Amino acid sequence: MSAKVRLYLVATLLALGLGIALTKAGTLQLLRGSKLKHLAERQYIRPKLYGNYRGDILDRKGRLLASSVSVDSVYAEPKRINNATQVVKSLGKAIRLNRVQIEKLSSDRSFIWLKRRIDPNTANKVRNMDLEGIGLAEERQRFYPNHGLLGQTLGFVSIDGQSLGGIEQAFERYLKPKSWKTLALQDARGNPIRQHVSPPEEALAGNDIMLTIDRNIQSVTEEILQKTVKKHGAKAGWAIVMKPKTGEILALANVPLMNPNRPSKHDQKARRNNAISLTREPGSTFKIMTFAAAYDLGLVKPDEKIYCEKGRWNLGYMTIKDVSKKEWLTPAEIFKYSSNVGTYKIAERIGPKRLYETIKKFGFGELPGLHLLEEAPGFVSNYKSWHKTRFANMSFGYGLMASPLQVVMMVNTIANDGLKVSPAILKGIHKHGADTLANPLPSSAPIQVISKEAAQAVKNMMLVEYGHKGSARRAAIPGMLIAGKTGTAEKLDDTGRYNKKLNISSFVGFAPANNPQIVALVSIDEPQGIAFGGYVAAPAWREIVEAALLE
Repeated sequence: MSAKVRLYLVATLLALGLGIALTKAGTLQLLRGSKLKHLAERQYIRPKLYGNYRGDILDRKGRLLASSVSVDSVYAEPKRINNATQVVKSLGKAIRLNRVQIEKLSSDRSFIWLKRRIDPNTANKVRNMDLEGIGLAEERQRFYPNHGLLGQTLGFVSIDGQSLGGIEQAFERYLKPKSWKTLALQDARGNPIRQHVSPPEEALAGNDIMLTIDRNIQSVTEEILQKTVKKHGAKAGWAIVMKPKTGEILALANVPLMNPNRPSKHDQKARRNNAISLTREPGSTFKIMTFAAAYDLGLVKPDEKIYCEKGRWNLGYMTIKDVSKKEWLTPAEIFKYSSNVGTYKIAERIGPKRLYETIKKFGFGELPGLHLLEEAPGFVSNYKSWHKTRFANMSFGYGLMASPLQVVMMVNTIANDGLKVSPAILKGIHKHGADTLANPLPSSAPIQVISKEAAQAVKNMMLVEYGHKGSARRAAIPGMLIAGKTGTAEKLDDTGRYNKKLNISSFVGFAPANNPQIVALVSIDEPQGIAFGGYVAAPAWREIVEAALLE
């Protein structure tokens, strides 16, 4: 082959190689350039999400009820693990791995969680191992320092930061921390090289929430409630303690307790906030309503006598029965002995329409206004649908559904001389670390639902002096005049019939009677043995109120 031919051949090969290179370069740059750039950036640029702690929940005096703490979680990047068997063996000295996790460590996955929210000692063990493809990530964990205190009302936060129930969920928009997303450069091993300046941490923190709850009163209330439930072999119990003039709730207790630090240990029933969500027929405590309507309409006189049929009145369509076998009683005595017969005779003077209107004015059948998701409105059917039996039952607390909160609000209205105020559990919201408080929730203006004179007349009937002989005598506080009403409401069994062995025993009232500072309700669900509210709930009410008045 001549030199000239060889020259042409070399030139041709060089031209062909250059053409291929230019074609490849053009293809990569012009046709696939954008996609390849994106793939490259994914290797050295990572999105960085900045956040801060969820806001704290505090009691009315600034004492901590819920906060967030920093904890470590163990993760793995299986793609970076060369010897999965050795990694599993080493990690087994610090954390327990299940079969699925072990299999995933040998996969080509980019990321898996191995153990969330570990204690500091375990985190140090994992950190000191310095295993390839194993790392620790800082996470936020919700912590409730008082364990089961106020558990159902506070709610809880899941491992992934989702608020579930109670204050946590209802006020999520205030508690939730803000987030800020940017891009950061990292090397091939995932170590940060440079990142953009993040905003100040305080700017990302969630807002703190201050409740009207008093931690000390809440603690005492739960302790007494637990003791009472245990003493009477009851199924459950709930209690509400309130400041009458403002409607501020000082304690909202439910037994059995629920520890929001370990929600999975409790079933759905234990997580339920019965004090505001459970609706039942209120029973004799509702007689307050009938007497309030009668006095407001001027239909009864304090000194008149009403024949109570010796405790049994056959109306043909139903028979009304009393525990006491009384004949002639004044309105105050009817209330004192909790006579169903006497109460219905007074209700007949009122009539269905006017009784219904008074019930609605007191707020039954409507949401009370705490702005918690668990609140129940209860149910009151329209008076036009009431037959004679429904009307009779309604007068002494059957035939409607009401929550404990609604019952305590009814009594609170009597304590306030007929002025109905909205209940409140949120005292204020402020930025983390700041003192300025604001309450963004709408509240209804106070409403005069019955006259002061009518409210005073009902107050007088509710008076309980020390040494009193009525059903409420066990609620009496030495040296103080109180006002209250017992209630023993029969529950329906599985057959749909009222069962005398299934009761909710209650006491609701306020103290001191002449200048109310505390309104409270105590209810015990299915006590065994003697089930009268005056016997079961009244002593617990007295202890709770005495403690609340000392705070």
